[in-house]
This record gives sequence, C-alpha cells and structure tokens, in this order.
Amino acid sequence: MTARAWRALVLVLVTAVIGLSAALMVALRALSVAEQRSCALVVALDSTYRQAPPQTPAGREIADRMAQLRADYDC
Repeated sequence: MTARAWRALVLVLVTAVIGLSAALMVALRALSVAEQRSCALVVALDSTYRQAPPQTPAGREIADRMAQLRADYDC
C-alpha cells in the first residue's frame, strides 16, 4: 500500500473510533437518566409499601419485588 492509502485507512479508522465513542457516551448517559427515573419511582412505591404494608398476597408480592428492585438499583 502506498503512503496515501495508509493515511486514508488511518483516517477512516480514527473517524470510526470517534463515532463509536460518541455513540457509547450518548447511550450510557441515556441509561443513567433512565435508571435515575426508575429509581425515583421504585423508592416512592417502596416507601409507600413500608409505611402501609399491603394486606393481600398479591400486594405483599409487589411490595417484596419493589424492595428487591430498590436493593438491586441501590437506591
């Protein structure tokens, strides 16, 4: 390969790496925002269930899952 071809190849590879890095940063930021919103909802529901524990089996199962999600999300 000629020097010009090598430069073109390097330029294409650098551009691809920069583009992939930017896409990764955008995706990670979107994931972070989604986790923050989910965490706020889980904390609100779990706090409510802790103040007034549900009486039905289905309600207790939901409360248990909310408590587990809160632990999993580390809220």
